[in-house]
Amino acid sequence: MPVQKVTREEILSKSLEVFRHRGYHNTSMNDLASAVGLLKGSFYHYFDSKETLMKEVLSSVNMILINHVFPVAYDETLPVHERMETMLKRFSQAVFSVEGGCIVGNTILETVNQYPQFKQILQEIITGWTDALTHLYAHTYPLEQAQKLAEQTVMEYEGAIMFSKLYGKSHFYKDCYIRTLERLTGNGER
Repeated sequence: MPVQKVTREEILSKSLEVFRHRGYHNTSMNDLASAVGLLKGSFYHYFDSKETLMKEVLSSVNMILINHVFPVAYDETLPVHERMETMLKRFSQAVFSVEGGCIVGNTILETVNQYPQFKQILQEIITGWTDALTHLYAHTYPLEQAQKLAEQTVMEYEGAIMFSKLYGKSHFYKDCYIRTLERLTGNGER
């Protein structure tokens, strides 16, 4: 395999897909190097360990969400329904695939008790998502109720993603998306 030059961004992007599909524990440095087109030894010039790489992958996901996804919820120039739709679609593009599931949910389940260095970043992601949803729901509900609906929505999304992955069917995720939009108008309140 010829050694090629790659950027850190390319490594992070390809590593994200490998981690999403194989999980943290089932992914080796050889798997990651191969996905990027590097020899294992060359890969260590970029990242000294799998833990360091995963922490940076999670940080890059968080930065995408902070810079390109969550701000949509706070863009008062758009109608609230449009903000919710756009935010949910961008969130899905950033963290979800039917085959691999959700990098956030997968990593929480697999590593949160073993790798405390991942926990803070994962909490930041979930908090950012919950805060953005709370802000949108607060257009319809009192703040405390908006917060509870936001937390329920995050939990429901993660469950829908797991069901979609388990059964290989995306309708669980699509149904969750519809219920989220209905809650925004007060029609799907639970």
